[in-house]
Amino acid sequence: MKKTMLILTAFAALAVFQWTACGKDNTVAIADLPSAIKVYVDANYPGYTLDEAEKETNCSGATVYDVEIEQGEENDLELTFDIDGNFLYSETDVASADLPTAVVNSIATNYAGFASEEPSKLTLADGSTRYEVELEKGKTDKEVLFDSEGQVICEQDEH
Repeated sequence: MKKTMLILTAFAALAVFQWTACGKDNTVAIADLPSAIKVYVDANYPGYTLDEAEKETNCSGATVYDVEIEQGEENDLELTFDIDGNFLYSETDVASADLPTAVVNSIATNYAGFASEEPSKLTLADGSTRYEVELEKGKTDKEVLFDSEGQVICEQDEH
């Protein structure tokens, strides 16, 4: 019995650690980014400059770099890379009305009463598409990642 309680306590402590760690952002100096990120941006986005970078844990638990690049004052884009600097996806804002019907239906079914905010389209390195939507209901905020068929890939509570 003591062993079971010890294991349960350890899992609870791990869950609390994961809960408090999710979504925490840390600004990273451009000079401290892996060189692979700079090489990728130069090769794929000529004329763009690295503007801001953050290191965060995504809803799948992976540590990633979110990098904002810009070309002039009006043209910016967010790119996400793994910890080694490999490109994962680009992110662009979309209107809620432009979300696929399958995603809208999934939100209505799985997150009844939640309002969608700040939806974005993720274009992965392989060309596939995902949708990230912030959902809010009262004091509960979630960030949910959907595939293009409306299946929930992962979610995390926003703090």
